[in-house]
Amino acid sequence: MSIINQDDILKVLISYNPWWKSGEVPKETLKNMKRTVYSEAQEAFLKKDIRRFVLLTGARRVGKTTILYQQIEQLIENGIDVKNILYVSFDNPILKFCKLNTLLELYDINISGEGEKYLFLDEIQYAEDWDNWLKVIYDQSTNIHVMATGSASPVIKQGVAESGAGRWITITVPTLSFYEYCKLKSQSEGERKITVRELNEMPVSEVNKLFVNKFSTLINELQEVDEKISKDLKIEDLKNLKEKELGDIVNTLSVLQKHFNRYIKIGGFPELVLSSDDIYSERILREDIVDKVLKRDMPSLFGIRNVSILEKVFLYLCFESSNIINYTAMSQELENTSVATIQDYILYLKNANLIYESKPIKNKILKGNPKVYIADSAIRNAVLMKDDIITDSTEMGYSVETAVYRHVFTYMSKYKGTTGYYREPKTEKEIDIVGNSLKANLYIEVKYREKTKTNINRNNPLYELPNENDNIFIITKDPLDYGIIKHENKKIVKIPAFAFIYILGRQE
Repeated sequence: MSIINQDDILKVLISYNPWWKSGEVPKETLKNMKRTVYSEAQEAFLKKDIRRFVLLTGARRVGKTTILYQQIEQLIENGIDVKNILYVSFDNPILKFCKLNTLLELYDINISGEGEKYLFLDEIQYAEDWDNWLKVIYDQSTNIHVMATGSASPVIKQGVAESGAGRWITITVPTLSFYEYCKLKSQSEGERKITVRELNEMPVSEVNKLFVNKFSTLINELQEVDEKISKDLKIEDLKNLKEKELGDIVNTLSVLQKHFNRYIKIGGFPELVLSSDDIYSERILREDIVDKVLKRDMPSLFGIRNVSILEKVFLYLCFESSNIINYTAMSQELENTSVATIQDYILYLKNANLIYESKPIKNKILKGNPKVYIADSAIRNAVLMKDDIITDSTEMGYSVETAVYRHVFTYMSKYKGTTGYYREPKTEKEIDIVGNSLKANLYIEVKYREKTKTNINRNNPLYELPNENDNIFIITKDPLDYGIIKHENKKIVKIPAFAFIYILGRQE
């Protein structure tokens, strides 16, 4: 006799789907802000002419589950029968005793009605033989639509490659861009409800202070600032502006600098952005995002036996974030672990959405050792337990370059482009970040320094490598350190980090 019976499974399903009774998605599971990736997923999910299942991948706590709930809410608003909408998380221990096909059969027999059905399958990598069952569902049940999530990209990508070709589309959910961070922070704080009783009990002076300081300040800094910048402004347009026009944009965005500092420290994880306890947020990053992935997810899914070495590889990469990896030196530091093992673990970490791998780019040929960036600067800060990176210029330099890389990588991925770095072997001249796509080429040097004005040597490859139509940037720290440097037919834009990633984030 099975440990888990059908009634147990049905109870789990009912608990996961309260809209079957209430007719609505619980408000605490939703966020008013819908990210760009929400629209991308919805378009693929509901496309009539080309049917595809949608798989969302990304690190823990980037908001994949919230996107599922937002999609469910939209279906209910569109008049879809609530009984035809199923959500289930396979991270539930009870469901480990139930195969995917059995669960869906129970749902079909006991719950669902006639017509189109919409299945939302969270953490699908924990469902046994999930890829083959989804293939069967896709081929045999044309009235079923599936959106699934998975934190373990290797498993998802392997399943797509082996069973899902032409059936599924995979969409990566990154951490919040700086633009999304500001938007979420603005909406959440602006939505704070004040009861009539609270207002009645407040002195008039306090009520005035509340409205002037709380609401007005938030609106001025985070809501209206975006309206002051042209909606059509693109990062590619900056080189064609006059210096005064560039200055007006930077000055308008300068009120965001304090928010930028917290973004670098806390990162782009939605739940942590909304927390008022930054120390607790860093603990959550260590324990929930990093420890669970390294010590539970990756060993169980990929058969990693030496978890200690995996942890040390990740810790080493945190220390060396934004630097070129020297495998020989790394092997010696890690108890003479073989280079092959190190490379395997780096690949696992990349596919588990904990790191980015930036490969050298020259004439569109990729070769040589990569740089590694931690997926979000806040993960690095939490793991290394840095007290206050804001006052440490070296640590801020690493963190800001990480944030810039994350924005460029996401932007380039949108246009099927590549993101890497340039390094001349003989002279060791380097360009920190290079993005190539059919839409635009970006060449970026991050100079996040204390100097009021940042200059570059005339031998810098920023003058030599890019073409005149390329977009060349020097990323600075000081809000006053901006301008346009002209060299022959090329224009190099100096722009503070907070302004650059805010504008680029709007384009994601």
